[in-house]
Amino acid sequence: MARSESRLWTRKVEVDEARGLSISLIEDPTLDLGGDDAWCAWCLWPAAKALMNYLSTWDDEVLKSSSVLELGSGCGAVGMYAALRGAKPTVLTDVYRALPLLKRNVTANGLGGLCRTYALPWGTRLEHLAPEIRGNAPFDLVIAADCSYDFVNPETPSPSIDALLTSARSLGRRALICVSRRPNEVEAFTSSVSRAGMSNLVSVVYKEEMDAEKDCVPECLVYSFDFQGPTEAKSRRDFGINKET
Repeated sequence: MARSESRLWTRKVEVDEARGLSISLIEDPTLDLGGDDAWCAWCLWPAAKALMNYLSTWDDEVLKSSSVLELGSGCGAVGMYAALRGAKPTVLTDVYRALPLLKRNVTANGLGGLCRTYALPWGTRLEHLAPEIRGNAPFDLVIAADCSYDFVNPETPSPSIDALLTSARSLGRRALICVSRRPNEVEAFTSSVSRAGMSNLVSVVYKEEMDAEKDCVPECLVYSFDFQGPTEAKSRRDFGINKET
């Protein structure tokens, strides 16, 4: 059966009311029909909104002095928000088939000079990534929202969450990963963190109650990972990143 024609629509999203920041968000529901890793890239998910709300509590100077890498950017809302707050460089990434919509959103918001977009399948080694990613790793901050969708239960390893954690750990000094509380999702994520030996590097720094009827989740949690210790520096060198922290 032939794939449906793209049905793009655009809406304005207030991403930081206190600072008067908004973005034009282009969404494509037909990406949901693709049957591959791009299916979840078509719209703004609840954890992305929660992560932007958490970042809105940060002082401007903190983001202005930070390089930011977003994993699983989807429509790019969180990464574009970081760029609007002054993060530089800001690199937005996703799987190859999600890039056209991501690039279209960056262009629609006039952020082509502030945001770069690249393919980054999670777990990919540094030498196989774009030069701009290699040249800025480790980034000051790696961000990801609603990226823990590949799970069965807390006892079953999740290849995608494992790969997400590998990229976050290898490419960033610090990471913020926002997880939605769907059935078993938070438990599966924390189990993956434990299996990866990262429990001592993480803390929950933010929780936001969501509109369960509208957002289909009752709560989102932001996990903060600190990868700046000597053991983590060695881990990045083993991965092929030679910058000192």
